[in-house]
Amino acid sequence: MIIVKNLFRTLWRIIRKDRLALAGSVFMVFIVLVALFAPIIATHDPNAMNYMVEGTALWLKEGSWRLEEGIVLKTLNSVAVSSTGEVIAVGDNGTIVRFSAGKWSSMDSSTLDTLNGVAYIDSFAVAVGENGTAVIFDGKLWKTTDSGVTENLKSVAAFSKAKALAVGESGTVVLWDGDSWKELVSGVSENLNDVALFSEDFGFVVGDRNVILAFDGENLKREMVMGFRALYGVDIFDTQSAIAVGERGTILRYNGRNWQSMFGPENRDINSIVMTGKDSAIVVGGHGVAMSLESGTWKKANTGYTRHLKDIGGEGNTVIAVGTDPYVNSLARPSFSHLFGTTHNGRDIFSQVVYGSRAALLVGLIAAVMVTLIGTNVGIIAGYFKGRTDNILMRIVDIMYALPLEPFAMILVLITRPGIGVIILSVGLLTWRTTARIIRSQVLSISARPFVKAARVAGASDFRIMYVHIAPNVLPLAFLQLAVAMAFAITAEATLSFLGLGPPRIYSWGTILHQARLSGAWRTAWWWIVPPGILIMLTVVSVFFISRALEVLTNPRLEVDRDAS
Repeated sequence: MIIVKNLFRTLWRIIRKDRLALAGSVFMVFIVLVALFAPIIATHDPNAMNYMVEGTALWLKEGSWRLEEGIVLKTLNSVAVSSTGEVIAVGDNGTIVRFSAGKWSSMDSSTLDTLNGVAYIDSFAVAVGENGTAVIFDGKLWKTTDSGVTENLKSVAAFSKAKALAVGESGTVVLWDGDSWKELVSGVSENLNDVALFSEDFGFVVGDRNVILAFDGENLKREMVMGFRALYGVDIFDTQSAIAVGERGTILRYNGRNWQSMFGPENRDINSIVMTGKDSAIVVGGHGVAMSLESGTWKKANTGYTRHLKDIGGEGNTVIAVGTDPYVNSLARPSFSHLFGTTHNGRDIFSQVVYGSRAALLVGLIAAVMVTLIGTNVGIIAGYFKGRTDNILMRIVDIMYALPLEPFAMILVLITRPGIGVIILSVGLLTWRTTARIIRSQVLSISARPFVKAARVAGASDFRIMYVHIAPNVLPLAFLQLAVAMAFAITAEATLSFLGLGPPRIYSWGTILHQARLSGAWRTAWWWIVPPGILIMLTVVSVFFISRALEVLTNPRLEVDRDAS
């Protein structure tokens, strides 16, 4: 114990006097701390796919769609267009944005509840959302009003400042009369999803299970409609023409007397509709679905957009659809959210690199200890016994030199399976050869010294002579080889993991590079390969700096030369 304590004291003295070794030691301490506190340092779950949400607008102008992304980093759920062409869109967490004078601007909604529906008439606007939230815009500010209900409100329509109708879950309907909200009896318990008003006393409400309610200004009456599909959107052109859309491409048309089914080329959900004429309309839905009604026939429209469109609004020549689904934030460049960027499936590279330090140190340390123990013992035995024992062990060392690391590791993987254990065994079972030869040469010299002969004359056993008298004298050299073996083991782990022989469910720096290669993005996504590559390089160089300083243990004259220089 005293020998080990003195050895560590000597190691620290030597490292402290060598600037490069000291810098390497500081970096290694940093890597060790990163590995120990990885769950705290990592900013994300390294296995989690990170998603991005941003409000998106699709403008329809002169028959073509124009995409406008990144309006706000929230999902937009509903949009309304005023007669002057201004646009208001609402979304998650009380988000309200306004398009005016050619640009978007955020507005203070006075609520953090998600807003699901909005209506915009001249300078008056109303938005509704979760937990019965209802906010009114008077042309200057948004103010919270008491809707009198706690159910989620999903849509609202307004005819004037004194007339607005909002609908929501469990058949909830509330009427705005200019001063306050009043709950109406809907007569249904199904969720109501959308509402449209043509005048103060004419409108329709649609909901789940093909529910359609006619509104006469004060009361609601259920329409006779066959089917059980959910209806998500409705719009009215005049008292003789209205269209409702919904689940699995459902389209119903009102002709002034009753509702009739229409057939379109799309069987996916349709979320919203805007009528641009008595026989013309545009609908949008999930996965960028869009169709247009022309001369009584529905045709698919190519928007060039594949994410979720939640609502569409229009007035005059202005038609706009909004919304988006959370999407995988793949191959994102480094930012404050993701310090080292993201992978092709949206995983945070910084967190992977942090957790990868654990595998690098684990393999480096265990494999280095294994290499040092095997090599030191083989070297001591061969150098002490000499003769036939020495010849046999050295021939085994020669065979080890003939075995390449990568094919040997591949054979182990075929026998077992990829993992850290395979890498440790591969490095440990093959790379002890150099340590064994170096220790053997040292033992050959030490075993001829007088104190070894004296111990043998005193009756000491071979085991005692080897591990009590000889081993302490080769311990400094063993520590030097331990540092060298650790650097080689870290490099070998990165190499084998890069070839796909590493642990599939444990991140290491080599595994990160392997995944980058498999994705095909390693030629362009530099942020994916540079951080682990730099850390592998710095870690190995730091270990070599430390091992360079430890050469003084085996040749004290080097310390004199370094002090002189």
